[in-house]
Amino acid sequence: MSAVRYYSMRRFSPYQGTVQITELPDFRAVTSDGIAWRVQFLNQRSRLSSHAVWRADGGGNLIETARTSELIQALQEHPPFPFPPQDKLELWLLDAREQKPLAILASTLGRIKPPRSVDTRWHATLAEDDSFVAPSLASGTAAISSSHIPHSQVLSRCVQKAAGPLERAQWFRREDDGSGIGLHGNRLDDGHVGRKLGCDVFPELLLRETWEVEQEQSLVSNYHDWQAPCLLTHSKLLRSTRDRLERAACRQAEKLYKVRHFLPEIINQDLLNVAFVEAVIRRST
Repeated sequence: MSAVRYYSMRRFSPYQGTVQITELPDFRAVTSDGIAWRVQFLNQRSRLSSHAVWRADGGGNLIETARTSELIQALQEHPPFPFPPQDKLELWLLDAREQKPLAILASTLGRIKPPRSVDTRWHATLAEDDSFVAPSLASGTAAISSSHIPHSQVLSRCVQKAAGPLERAQWFRREDDGSGIGLHGNRLDDGHVGRKLGCDVFPELLLRETWEVEQEQSLVSNYHDWQAPCLLTHSKLLRSTRDRLERAACRQAEKLYKVRHFLPEIINQDLLNVAFVEAVIRRST
């Protein structure tokens, strides 16, 4: 069999969790739940086109041929989930005051050259997705609440305000110890290329969690709780962070159940088992 690469990546713009990837010279297969794999074929122009699905439960429409048999074997014999993360290059929106990482915008494989042209506007959710409801805003008592504005847009405006009217963004190569080496970016000050920032400077999750305004800090915390099932697929989380996210994720049992194969560590096993049972019951009815 040709050399097979198994790795994971996070999906951004906006954040949509983690995917597991199986890669061969002529194919790439991507899964967001460990069951259904979207198969991409490498065409003559070296671009990937996606037109087939392989499922671990025997479904899907990928036909086994002399060309695809190697891929199917690689999918059937894949190592245990989760695969090691390989998106070591991260694009961060910088805050206007100190020009330090504020919100992660994108990530890509460490072995490739990050693009020069990037979108520097941070989005909380996909377009038209208004499902994020922040308890800190739902009460209607928060100063930044507005009943006719989706809570995702309120959060996006808070992040944009912290970034300033002229957004700055920078690519960082993250090291194993969590530190980062600054690469090129957008509207960077002199001397920022090549700077090294310690792991404590980078937000552990998606956004900086320390804010001067209490309502904004609560809103960010609400957002991370809402994204908890997907965030639990990240490696190297602090134990206290993982414990908090597990408890928040159990309130979203079906989302948590979908990513159950990708959890690198579980702290509250009994708590999660109850959530998994709830999800199975919901699916069966």
